[in-house]
Order: sequence, then C-alpha cells, then structure tokens
Amino acid sequence: MTSQSRRNFLMASAPGAAALGMVATTPAQAALAAGAGAFDVTDHGAAGDGATPCGDAFQRAIDAAEAAGGGVVRIPPGTYLLDKTPFIASRVHLMGSGAATVLRGTRPEGAEGAALISNKGQQAPRYDGAHDWSISHLAIDSPQTNGIVITHAARVYVGFIYGIDVYNHFVDTVGRDILCENLFLTGRSGTSSFQIDSIHGAQTTWDGEQAVAPLRDGTDTEDLILRNSIITAVAGHEGDRPQHDASIHFHGSEAKGFSFSDLILGGAATGFYQDGNTLYHDIQINNVRSTNPGRAIWFNPGRTGQRNLMIRGLQYAPESNEAGKSIEIHGRDGLILSDSQLEVPGECVAAIEIAASQRVSIHGVQARGKGGVGIQLTESDAEVHACHLDGFDTDTAQ
Repeated sequence: MTSQSRRNFLMASAPGAAALGMVATTPAQAALAAGAGAFDVTDHGAAGDGATPCGDAFQRAIDAAEAAGGGVVRIPPGTYLLDKTPFIASRVHLMGSGAATVLRGTRPEGAEGAALISNKGQQAPRYDGAHDWSISHLAIDSPQTNGIVITHAARVYVGFIYGIDVYNHFVDTVGRDILCENLFLTGRSGTSSFQIDSIHGAQTTWDGEQAVAPLRDGTDTEDLILRNSIITAVAGHEGDRPQHDASIHFHGSEAKGFSFSDLILGGAATGFYQDGNTLYHDIQINNVRSTNPGRAIWFNPGRTGQRNLMIRGLQYAPESNEAGKSIEIHGRDGLILSDSQLEVPGECVAAIEIAASQRVSIHGVQARGKGGVGIQLTESDAEVHACHLDGFDTDTAQ
C-alpha cells in the first residue's frame, strides 16, 4: 500500500473535496457514479420482511460483486434477518437506503455477540484481509449480535450508520486506515458503542452453527478517523454499568494514529475510555461535546512511553457527575489540553487529574466545580497558564 493510495482513499469522502474539484460522497456513491456494477440483495434471495433468513443471500450478492471485480451491493428498505455473518469482499461496497434499511441478527444462547456483518480475510495476518470496502446508509437493530466488525482489514469506510440496539458494540475495529463518519449511535449498546480493538479474543463471526474466531495474532487498530457523529447510546446490560461502559473504548494493546473530531457523546458513563496496561500513541481529540455522567475522558495507567495526546475544544456539561472529575489521564509523554470548557456538577474531587505524565501543557481552559481541586497534577511535569478556574477549594495542586 503506497502513501498516495492511502491519501486517495481518505480524500474520496473528505468534506473539503468539493473545494478541490471533487464530489464529496461515500465510496459506494462514488463507485456508482463511476459506472460500477450494482447488485441487489433481493435479486439473490433476500427478503426484507424481518423473518426470512438472509445471510446466504447477502453473501451471494457480495460474491457476485467480487467476481465482477468490485461493485455496490444494494439493500432496499426493509428489515433483513442475518442468520449468519456475511463477509464483505475487497472493492465491494454495501449500501442500504438509510434508516429504512434495518439489519438484525439471530444468535443462540451462548453465542450472543458474534458479528452481524464482517469482512473476508478472517485468517489473514495483520492487515492482509479484505481492503478498500465500505458499508453505509443502514440501521443496526440487533440485540443478539455485535454490529459491524472490522477484522484484519485495510482502507475501510463506515458511514451513515443508525444504531438502535446491539449486544455490545455497533462498530468494533481491528484494521488500518479506517474512516468512520456520520454515525448516529443513539439507542442502546451492551458496553461501548464504538470499540477500538485488537485481535486477542472476541471478534467472532457466526457460520449458522457455531462461532468462528479470526486469526488471533494480536493485530491492533491503526490510523483511524472518527468524525461528525453522535454517540449517545445508553450502555450496560440490564442496569449493569461495567467500567468500560463508554461511548468510545480503547480496548486494544498497542496502536497509534487516531483523530476524533466534531462529536457529541453521552448516554454511557464515560466518553473516551482507555483500558489499563495498553499503549496508545498519537491521539487527537477536537471539538467534542460530552454529557457522560462519569467523565468525558478517562485514560487509565498504560504501559510507559505513551506519546502525544492533544485535546482541544472539549465541552463537558453533564447533568450529573458520578466521579467528581471531568478528565483523568495517566502516563502521557506530550499532552496538550487547550481551549476547553468543563463543568463538574455536585461535589468535585478534581476537575482535571493528570498523573505520571511529562511535557504537559494546559492552557485556555475554563472549569467550574464545587470544592475539590481544579487541576490536580501528580508526578507530572506541566505548564498551566491562561486558565479560569471557579468554585474549587484549590485551583491547582501538585
């Protein structure tokens, strides 16, 4: 994969493409405009009646598009029951008719969570699975399955997805060069609505009889963009709110290259949550509004040497706050927090808590709380300037 091909993929649906003389569109729409073949799932036996098993029909349509060298698989309005996981092939684009196209999966007891839909190349190493594929313009209402599971894939587009209900995650990623935009995940998810993963466990698919695991070689997610989305799904099974009850969950092992911009987060306890003992480099978070009642950002202690985290334009305004904190970050080398507004309703512990971090710059932050500490710095090398802190017992503590 060349650098030029990666740039071309991301530019194909960039919001500024029109200014460059290109049409801003999804890969499926661009393929149709370029004359790619269209393959309707109903021509291959699918019925959108919510009762007819459609897994095989979807796969036949995908395989026909693949045999033609690529194309667009159309899904008309209706509710389609996927009794097994279809696998999207390279250069194939699955496109529904917006929220009127609903995908739902069935899984027996004990196999809940196996993917609703995934991609070919499950046993390929690293990022050698299906590439240059997309899925867009459809709704997921599938409480027995996970949603879109990206596995060993490269150059993937996910857009205009409406999240109604899902077993754990609406989107679960293990791949490289992934662009996700215009996601409306506003219903219910079992744990985190959007999960950034690695292949150590889970990520199973369903062949109609049993769950099938991909090659578990530890591949992580790298170079991912998530933008222009609303992720406010309530998380947790029957009132259980696990620690990784988050809108966006870093659940992998070691990865780099993430850009999050223009998001509204809520519903789950935490906006961004990173597991402990993980290693994530080069994260940008820009223009995000969070109403998550736990924290907007909670990055647990990871392995040493996590490089570069930039947070700009964060607005945190929950109705209530369970932890007395808005941001908690551990173990960063190179952290910038700027131009943000934070409200901590109720009793405050520390509006911002930074621990075991180096080269920290906090500037242009307005924070309001009741009691506690505005900015708590523990074993951290930090510069704090041009901040307005109101209502705290102590503005800055080290």
